[in-house]
Amino acid sequence: MCVERRVLVLLALALLLRASPAAAQACCAGSGAVTPVRLGLHDQAAFGAQLRASNVYGSHDADGEYVPAPAGAREWEFGEDLFAAVRVLGRGQLGALVPWVQTHRRAGGREETGGGLGDLNLSARYDILLARESLLVPGVGLLAGVTLPTGRAVESAEKPLATDATGLGAVQVNGGVAVEQVFGPWLVGLSGLVAYRAPREVGGVTMELAPQWSLLGAGAYVFESGASVALSALYAVEGDATVAGRSAPQSSRRWLRGSVAASLPIDDAWSLLGSVFANPPVSSLGVNQTTAVGASFGAKWALL
Repeated sequence: MCVERRVLVLLALALLLRASPAAAQACCAGSGAVTPVRLGLHDQAAFGAQLRASNVYGSHDADGEYVPAPAGAREWEFGEDLFAAVRVLGRGQLGALVPWVQTHRRAGGREETGGGLGDLNLSARYDILLARESLLVPGVGLLAGVTLPTGRAVESAEKPLATDATGLGAVQVNGGVAVEQVFGPWLVGLSGLVAYRAPREVGGVTMELAPQWSLLGAGAYVFESGASVALSALYAVEGDATVAGRSAPQSSRRWLRGSVAASLPIDDAWSLLGSVFANPPVSSLGVNQTTAVGASFGAKWALL
């Protein structure tokens, strides 16, 4: 393999290893505190937008050891998302999220900023049984989604530090199950997802990520006013990637992300959304994954 092609492969693999985990759905009532795309119990449709910002302060290496960012290095990630959801077939809903992504990076004495359209995400959910519909059996929902490579892949980046890379470069399909129940003002939910990323070719070499398994647990408290506060934790793992038909040693990933989120209704239609999130900088909790702390803020309009 020539040097130029090898560099392209390594760059692409680096971006694949940093790909965002698949989004998971959460609890029924007060769901806006966890994910803005999820419709409330009586919502027929919803539209909104949110702003995101995070600071990458370190990473976990291939052995799971936490390593702080080198002195003088800096990476900030920003995003603006438009999202919408509509109810179908009574208990079903379809959603879409369109992200814009920007990255500011400083490394090796160079500093730059870039960005653009990210990867479009389409999702679907169908509730076989709603939470609180049975006192003994929790609510069960089927989840599905696809992420389309509408962003710029890393091998297509034009800037030296690849800050204009905004997407994975491959189609991702995921499916899963959500289980949730209501206990008075408390809501608890557990979602499991598996994601498959299609093979992609970089510099004439075929690359493919291993299936990604994600588990999201969430608990929320809904106040009488309709406001809600939620705690959630996402844990995701995947095996070694495949490059040119061979397993790439020490390319597996795992990470843990915790968040605190809130939803505040303004009236029957409008609500404000916010969250703070972080990857714990603790060795063995992550592998081949950056650690970051960040926040988001947005607004949602729902059609009842």
